[in-house]
Amino acid sequence: MGLTNKKRTTNNKRDIFSIALAAIVTVVIVVTLRILVFASFKIPSFSMEPTLYAGDFIVVNKLIPGPRIDFMGDNKAGRPYRLTGHRPIKRNEVVVFNDPYYKSREIIQNWNAYYVKRCVGMPGDSLRIDGGIYYINGQVNHINDKLVESSFRFQDMPPEYRIPGRFKELGWTIDNFGPIYIPGRGDTVSLDAINIHLYRPLIEYETGGKLNETEGSFFLDGQVIRHYRFKLNYYFMAGDRATDSKDSRYWGLLPEDHMVGKVAYIWKSKEPASNTYRFERFFKPVE
Repeated sequence: MGLTNKKRTTNNKRDIFSIALAAIVTVVIVVTLRILVFASFKIPSFSMEPTLYAGDFIVVNKLIPGPRIDFMGDNKAGRPYRLTGHRPIKRNEVVVFNDPYYKSREIIQNWNAYYVKRCVGMPGDSLRIDGGIYYINGQVNHINDKLVESSFRFQDMPPEYRIPGRFKELGWTIDNFGPIYIPGRGDTVSLDAINIHLYRPLIEYETGGKLNETEGSFFLDGQVIRHYRFKLNYYFMAGDRATDSKDSRYWGLLPEDHMVGKVAYIWKSKEPASNTYRFERFFKPVE
């Protein structure tokens, strides 16, 4: 009887050990996949309609542009480490990224605040918006059918919503904006009274310095600067619901190190008001 109990106790210990080991392995696999492969987010607002609805749950593919490991990287420059991805982000893809201007007019690294927008402007592009129509390098962007709302919708908006604060001195509005050049890594630009409004936060983010303008001259930490060579790629992000999206028209360009990944599909959707499932949106690809 005693031997039987001893054997049963040994078997129970082995079972507990096996269960604990399986649980640990499962947790490690799930955490690794979430860090390196995918993430899931819930859409809270209407700024990406009709592509994404409030209450959609999306899966983000981190392999495009490559998984970012925030606790690794260049500590001196404060840059996170990114593994080589399957491919870079392409024009007009829907992307999840960290809000670069979270409660600030300066670019900061807050890896807990997320946005989802469409990447309409790429490094090296010249972009302008004319009557709500996006032009890239002088050509109409073919994605405009997703971005444009009729002009009267813009005109009916209160001025404080139509005029982006960062660019108000230039007389730009959210439906008549630019032109701007979107810099890429290695690009050198000449600073002037117009582009300083766009490039000042980017230069200060990359250098950690302070860029000032005095009587038409520019000073970076007290040193005269006429040209600047960029270290990062930048992107212009836009919401599909153009009259209800706080995007690059308001806050400027997105640094590449703030990108999380490409939105792949909607895996679940619930109507916020009624809390009912929208089954027709389950596992819907995002274009």
